[in-house]
Order: sequence, then structure tokens, then C-alpha cells
Amino acid sequence: MTIFHDAPHAAACDADAPLLDRLQTPVWIFDIEQERMRYANAAALKFWGADTPQDLYARDFSATMSETTRRRLADYLPRLASGEVIDEHWSFYPGDQAVSLHCRCSHLVMSDGRSGMLVEGGDSALSLDASSLRALEAVRHSPMMASVFDGQGRLLARNPAALEARGELASFEACFSDRDLAERLLQRLEDEPRTSLEAIMRIDGGERWHHLDLCRATDPETGLPMIVMGELDITARKALEAAQRVSQRQLEVVIEGLDLGLLLEDEQRRVIVANQAFCDLFGFDASPESLAGLDCREAVQASKGKFTEPDAFVSRIEELIGARRKQTRDLLAMTDGRFLERCYTPLFVADEYHGHLWVYRDVTRQKRQQAYWARQASTDPLTGLANRRSFDEAAGEVTRSVQREEIEAALLMIDIDRFKAINDSLGHAEGDKGLNLLANTLRNNLRPSDLPCRTGGEEFMVLMPDMATEEAETVAWRLLRQIAEATVDAEELPFHFTVSIGVTRFRPNDANVQAVTQRADAAMYQAKREGRNRVAVRW
Repeated sequence: MTIFHDAPHAAACDADAPLLDRLQTPVWIFDIEQERMRYANAAALKFWGADTPQDLYARDFSATMSETTRRRLADYLPRLASGEVIDEHWSFYPGDQAVSLHCRCSHLVMSDGRSGMLVEGGDSALSLDASSLRALEAVRHSPMMASVFDGQGRLLARNPAALEARGELASFEACFSDRDLAERLLQRLEDEPRTSLEAIMRIDGGERWHHLDLCRATDPETGLPMIVMGELDITARKALEAAQRVSQRQLEVVIEGLDLGLLLEDEQRRVIVANQAFCDLFGFDASPESLAGLDCREAVQASKGKFTEPDAFVSRIEELIGARRKQTRDLLAMTDGRFLERCYTPLFVADEYHGHLWVYRDVTRQKRQQAYWARQASTDPLTGLANRRSFDEAAGEVTRSVQREEIEAALLMIDIDRFKAINDSLGHAEGDKGLNLLANTLRNNLRPSDLPCRTGGEEFMVLMPDMATEEAETVAWRLLRQIAEATVDAEELPFHFTVSIGVTRFRPNDANVQAVTQRADAAMYQAKREGRNRVAVRW
């Protein structure tokens, strides 16, 4: 072990000067811990641009030292203390220009017992141009890890980033979590000049995902094969990719589990994603995955025949895409009796259009339920005729049409004669048979445009749009006779009944429906006063 004692510097070329000052190559001792010079020979003083040794020893190297250089020197200490001699290129900046120097660094014990670094500068066996020197500096300062191994996987050199991340792991195999993978790569590089991959790599403190670029090269000093490995930490990206895969799968499960038919198109109207519910709704035998890339224009033309209004189905799609505004609840009637509800949503990212989403839902059951409840709300449950609510709505429309002088219309009010006596003597069940007989007579002997209604217990009305007054009276007398001649098949004894009918017309000056029904009611009571089983008219 060499022990160095600090000594004053002797003049160069003096016959009694120390032997080191006679060398033409720079030699100096650097205190890594305190980041200062402890000794420099004459060539070193010239190299560093110092007039005297004291000027150089007082120089503050820490002020100009980069963190990369500081980490590199800190890595030297344990290696030098173990007896290793380090041969590396360094770029120094003693003045305004960078100077490249091949340095041989070895361990030296200083007078205070601490470790110092003895540096012997010399010409490199390599002749590096300015571009090569800059590239070398870029590698040294790059956050990407760079390592060089010999053909057997023994470490030759590392840049500071690799040293910091993997100080004690020296061999090629030791860098890999999977040692078998490392061996396979060494074998592959014997036949292939370069390869890239992603692998789990060992570093001080754990394991990380790295992107690796490996290439086979020739050691410029020995001429033997060597391996250059560049590493970039992609752990964050791999974690994000894993999270995205989980999210993608979760989304796929949700999409496939929906009863909604989903179709996602790009801005060129080609299918990106469809689910099974969409295929089922449209009767596609193909799987959802096979639809990817399909031109939706062709699919629309092929599917339009499934709808009761095929041209409207196509034109509405074009309209929505052209407008690029969200639209919900378009109702589509299908030829097989089903109803689909369609929603359209354009997709924008940072105000840039990126396609659109169609959502289809089978609402047949809801529509039928709505129709059922609508019938229940507007139909008399006993006779199946329209009820009072339906009459009021329809009569209101007719009244307004007559007020606008668009049509003429008539109204019949029909009441069963002595209906209470029928119920009291024969019972309500037989009375209901009479009500149904009257309802069927009206249903079977009126025009499709006429609306017969049961508006009370034994009271019926017939709304007759586009009917002249004289015609309405004729119809009333015909109905009167048909009812009187009909027989109710009662359990005890068949019976007959008669009705009284009041006839009126809608007038343009009628303020509302009540004005019309009051005249019809007055006409009907006139028929009863005149003996029942007759028609009375009030125009």
C-alpha cells in the first residue's frame, strides 16, 4: 500500500526536483471525499492551468462538479479501496475547452489515513474525434443505464446511471431476474448482432421493468467481443399498461353484460366495437369481434329492411351524423313487431371529432305495456267500447275542427229504456248482457270512422265526424230498430229492450263539447217524454 505525505512542490527541470516533476504526463492526487487536489506534478499543473501548486490546491472543484461526476467518483472509492485499478476516459474543463484524457486511477493512502485517488494521465490508445467525445459525454450524463460486458458476461464498464442503480451487481446474468433469459441472450448475441426486449431487471433495492437494447461489438482495446446493453426503466409504463388491461377487461365484461346494443364507429364510419346484444337485436349471425372494420354504410343498407320505414331509418342516421349533436330516444318500429329505442352520441376529444356511439334498446315490452295501460285508461272494461275519457278527447278534436269549418259532424246520445227495471227484475248479470248487446250492435253497424262510447251506466254516445245531420238521423233510426229486434239470451227468459236516441250536430259557434252534449241530452230526454223507443233531433 502506498502512503503519500503532503510535500511542497519542486520546480520543473531542476536537477534536484522530484522525479514525478520530470514526467511529461500529468500525475495528481485527488481527495474524493473533500473534492480538492492534494498533489500535482509539473505536467499536471500545466494541464490544469495553475501557476503554482498552491493555486491548484486552493481551487474549489465542488463548485463546478456535476452530480453525475460526483456519483461517478463516489463509486470509485470502494473499488479503489479493494485494489482495483480503473482505466477510463475523462473529459476535463481546465479552461474554456473540453480536454479528453485517458486516466489510470489507483488507490493511495494519504497522510491522515484517508483514501485518495492517484491519477496518471496519458494518451489513449484510442483516437477520438470531437463527435466521439461528445457522444461519450452524453452517455455519461444520460439517465439511461449503459453497461459494457465482455463476451462471457463480465462487466467492463458502466455509465453513472448504471452505477447508481446497480452498484454491486457486476455480471451480465446478475442483472436479470431470470438468469435463464440472460444465458439465452448471450447465446443469441453470438449469432445476432443486436436485439431488443422488455424484461424484469435486478437493481439495488429491488426489481424493475426495463426496456433493453443489446448489441454485439468489438472491444477497441483488446479486439475481443463485447456486449453493449442500454436500459431504460419502463416500470411506470408497464404498471399503466397492466391497469389499462384490467380496465379494458372490466369494460368488456360490462359491455357484454349489458342488454343494450352498443356500436362504436370511427370518424370514417367503420366499426370499432360492437357487443353481442347489438348482434342479437339486429339478427346478425356473426360474432361482435368479426364486425370490427366493417363499413357501417353497407351495414345500414343491409339492415334497413328490418324497419317499417326503411328510408327514414337511413336518412335519420345521416342527419344525426351530419349534425354531430347528442340525440336520445329515437323510436324505431320493426317489421317483426318489435320497437327499438336508439341513442346517438358523437365522441369528441379536445374538440376533435373521433366517431360516434350508437346505443339500441329493445322497448317492445314497454311499448306494449304502455299500449295496454292506454287501452285500459280509454276503454270501458265491460263493453270494450271507448270510455268517457276517450269520448271527451275525441269530441274536443271534432269540436275544434268544426269551429275551423274543416268538417261537419253529428252526435248521437243513446239511453236504454227502463234499464233499472231490467236490473231489478233480472239481475245485474242479465243487465250487463243487454249492455254488451247494445255495444255490439253499435260496433257492427257504424262506419270505421265513427266512435261509439259508453259514457255512463246505460248511456252511450256515438261521435260521427264527416256526417251530415240528415244522415245521422237516418243512422239513428236504423240502430233503434236493430236494437229493438235483437234478443238478449238470458238464463231465465230471453228478453228485448229498447233505447231512446237524441241526435244533434256540432255547430261552428259551439264554445265547447258541453254545448253539443247538452243539446244531444235534451234531444234524448225529448224522445223519452214522447214515449221512448224513438229518435229526437235538436240541431
